[in-house]
Amino acid sequence: MNDTHAYSLQYFVIIASQKKKGKFLKLLGDWGAKEIDVVYGKGSMSPSAIAAAFGFEAEQGKVLISCLLKTDSAKDLIKVLCEDYHFDKPNTGIAFSIPVEGLAF
Repeated sequence: MNDTHAYSLQYFVIIASQKKKGKFLKLLGDWGAKEIDVVYGKGSMSPSAIAAAFGFEAEQGKVLISCLLKTDSAKDLIKVLCEDYHFDKPNTGIAFSIPVEGLAF
């Protein structure tokens, strides 16, 4: 039987400021990402007292970058985004992955 975990894929998503798009595209390329897709968006949060109390900033220009990564790479890349790009802090970015079954590259 094959070791399917070694070849399993993750649908990987980064949501961050449009200003950092180039950095994240290079990072994904370095990690062997396939089928990279970029979508531009506008943040929906408006400044308010409640948002300010939680330390949120109303940043309008967002980019959603999605791709396919091998499972091991996706797990390691999440750690890199937290350590090097502070994704574990507010107002820095969001990254997540979802398993994709039945595909291989």
